[in-house]
Amino acid sequence: MTDRTPELSVIVPCYNERPNVAPMIAKLDAALGGIDWEVIFVDDDSPDGTAAAARALGESDTRVRCIRRIGRRGLAGACLEGMLASQ
Repeated sequence: MTDRTPELSVIVPCYNERPNVAPMIAKLDAALGGIDWEVIFVDDDSPDGTAAAARALGESDTRVRCIRRIGRRGLAGACLEGMLASQ
């Protein structure tokens, strides 16, 4: 991650959303032009490789991060964990 602090953090709780990771990033990039943003995918240990897909994209785009939660599930908890990890 660079030394910047994003203006906006987008938290995306997810489970089995692998095919939607790249399109979500592309849509955020298009919609948030001119805003310094980050996206944090909070994955509840998806068996389809959602976390791996997000991390792979994060290797080339520092705005993309992923938290993989193992043994914990739930929308509210995922959102809170993502918010606490935001910059």
